[in-house]
Amino acid sequence: MDQNVIAGIGNIYSDEILFAACIRQERSANTLTAEEWNRLASVIPERLAFFIEKNEISPEEYLETKGQDYRNTPFLQVYGHGGEPCPACGETLCRTVIGGRSSVYCPVCQK
Repeated sequence: MDQNVIAGIGNIYSDEILFAACIRQERSANTLTAEEWNRLASVIPERLAFFIEKNEISPEEYLETKGQDYRNTPFLQVYGHGGEPCPACGETLCRTVIGGRSSVYCPVCQK
């Protein structure tokens, strides 16, 4: 979540990326293992490409909705789902605030 480490990924996509990589948001970058770094490096472009594809919109559609039509919302697995079951294990997803930003994670799947 620290923009000094990797900039440009907001809290929505960071939640989704970290969930896919099985890494908890509170972890400091210097605590990640080489395997976790590799997993994260693989997951970032994959998840971003997925959500870019799902949110594809024409310039006309963008203007019609004034940029408010987010087509990727149904595909979010954890962001905005605090208190709901984890899509992977069924444990209740936890919502927290990190650096003033909302974040959701699975206490079982993410370490």
